Amino acid sequence: MKRFLAYGLAVTLGAGLTLVAAGAALARPYCDVPNPPSACDDGPTEPPPPPVGSDKYPMGALESWEYVGGAVRVSGWASDPNGGPVQVTVGTDAPPAVTRPANLWHVARGAFVGFSFTVPSSPVAGVHRFCVTANNVPDGSLPVPEVAPLSCPQYTVAPTPPSDLTLSTTYHAGKRSLDVTFTDNSVREDSYRIDLGWLRTTPDDTPTDPGLPTTPPGGPALPTPQPTWGAPIPTTEVGVARAIIYGTPETGRRTWHFTDLPAAFVHVVVVSTEAGLTSDALSGGISTR
Repeated sequence: MKRFLAYGLAVTLGAGLTLVAAGAALARPYCDVPNPPSACDDGPTEPPPPPVGSDKYPMGALESWEYVGGAVRVSGWASDPNGGPVQVTVGTDAPPAVTRPANLWHVARGAFVGFSFTVPSSPVAGVHRFCVTANNVPDGSLPVPEVAPLSCPQYTVAPTPPSDLTLSTTYHAGKRSLDVTFTDNSVREDSYRIDLGWLRTTPDDTPTDPGLPTTPPGGPALPTPQPTWGAPIPTTEVGVARAIIYGTPETGRRTWHFTDLPAAFVHVVVVSTEAGLTSDALSGGISTR
């Protein structure tokens, strides 16, 4: 009797296992349909998207700006749908940044949303950049927008030019010499340059020296001295000389001597070079005849 019951239990369990396996086998085809139910999804569950905040970005414009002597003046407007006044920040390469409210009357916008203020900036020769941003006025929701960039202009500061040019001619060892003296105003210059140029016709067109009168008063009148010019003029000589002097941190008066110059009118140009830029030219001229 026990053997019979054991056999019957084994048959029953075997039949049950067979039915379960058959049931599982029948479930997969149900998932292989164009739009399977969610129970067939074996992939990971994606997190829900973050909430969308109601905070809005500020708006505005940099309408005008000007660099004058180590400072930048900016003007424009800025507003925020959440309220105001909007805080406007200007950052230059001469920290710290400066922040001012946009609370001036702006005619075109018809509201107190204008700004106009001055920010210190670098006066060093070179190319500089500054950025103007409008800071957000939060409404308490998340995420809070970042600041809104209005503009990032660039400006160029030229090297400080030399000044106070003085030219004088002398003779050195029997040769014509020219002294070039000027004030060097650049403290960070890479070099300054002196250019000499002249145009001379030959033969020498220097007037003859009439000498001193030798006739006593009351005597016959002396002829009026007339300059003598070489004729015909066979050739024309164009002369150029250049001196490049590498600068030093000091400023002040500088004198350079140029010797063995021809008898001609000499044109002199002096410039400073700094940060890859050339200053305005200081120029003058003198005759070495």
